[in-house]
Amino acid sequence: MGIERRRHRIFVTRHTEYHLRRDECVGVRDRKSGRWYRDHAALRLHTVMVPVHGNDATWIGERLKFFGNHTDVVTSPVVEVGRPPKTSLDHYISLATSGAIAN
Repeated sequence: MGIERRRHRIFVTRHTEYHLRRDECVGVRDRKSGRWYRDHAALRLHTVMVPVHGNDATWIGERLKFFGNHTDVVTSPVVEVGRPPKTSLDHYISLATSGAIAN
């Protein structure tokens, strides 16, 4: 078995998809409407813990916990974990859209 190179995963809850790059939330999408949130509290936050690649099924029923300087986010239980389609990457926030890059 080779080195795991995948960086992106989706953690799906009842109403929301949380797209992570390693342990950072880079996209949040409403499952019903398909709308991408640009102001969700979890964006750009890091998770307290995520499963090692290959052990994703162990996370079903668990909650994601994100931490930040001014806010923390706890999700509803995860119902599915998977890989995002390549088209999702176009919707992920960048440093510029999150306001982390000064003009």
